[in-house]
Amino acid sequence: MTPLKHKLQFAKCLNWICYLGLLLLFVVWNLFLPGGSVKWWILQTLPLLLVLPGLLKGHYRSYLWLCFILLLYITASIVDVMMPGRGWQHGVLLLLSFTLFISAMMTSRWQRIRY
Repeated sequence: MTPLKHKLQFAKCLNWICYLGLLLLFVVWNLFLPGGSVKWWILQTLPLLLVLPGLLKGHYRSYLWLCFILLLYITASIVDVMMPGRGWQHGVLLLLSFTLFISAMMTSRWQRIRY
């Protein structure tokens, strides 16, 4: 296995871990913790689910669109992390969304090099 294929395989694996982690975080946050609602859960997960068909097919453009979507999550979570009295969910959201952003960006780049 070439180094590029190994990096691409690792990045795709990391993408799925962080992507599913974000979806799971939103489920726990909005459906099981006090103060959450189904309305907020749909609002938070819908943008992520828009790129899911392309991610399943492995299209590099879907990874690019995911990066654009994740910028919104990163921006909102940075603001929330800096506010006093916020819960642990905001820090986890920042960590998952930032990691997913970097891995999706590199996956898109390495897929373009390969083709």
